[in-house]
Amino acid sequence: MVRAPDLLDRNFVAPAPNRCWVADFTHITTWSATVYVAFVIDIFSRRIVDWSAATSKETQLVLDAPDMALW
Repeated sequence: MVRAPDLLDRNFVAPAPNRCWVADFTHITTWSATVYVAFVIDIFSRRIVDWSAATSKETQLVLDAPDMALW
């Protein structure tokens, strides 16, 4: 597996809002199912810009979070 390039060089600092976003994908196990969550974070404010969740690990789940954030 090839890892994506580190475009920020691990320097998670932004001079102003909406200059740099990072994304993450994780899962949460509940009593009834596993929920997969993808989210986009603004580096400057450290706030979640947008997120998406689903009970299946599909590509569209991961793509929905940045698409909605841009919208």
